[in-house]
Amino acid sequence: MEHRKKIKKSRKPSSLFVRVFLFVFVVTVSVGIGKQALHYQELQEELAMVTAEIEAEQEKQLEFETRREYYTSDAYIEQVAREQLGMVKSNEILYINRSQ
Repeated sequence: MEHRKKIKKSRKPSSLFVRVFLFVFVVTVSVGIGKQALHYQELQEELAMVTAEIEAEQEKQLEFETRREYYTSDAYIEQVAREQLGMVKSNEILYINRSQ
């Protein structure tokens, strides 16, 4: 009987060591996974912000292109010539209203 008790006592420390090791391992892995999940979430939020910025800049670019096309059009050039420079076409007659 004493021999069996010795065997059981010798197994307990190694069993305790394995349990402690497994516990520490599981905790370490869990913390690592948690950190990775948090980092992934931060990257997803950053991606969403950058995507929104890209969309806003694309809208600005489209607006600038539209304005550029208008400012280089013949209609705009004619409007500026008439309103700011007082010019008329060759077959038009200019009337000046002095009461204004």
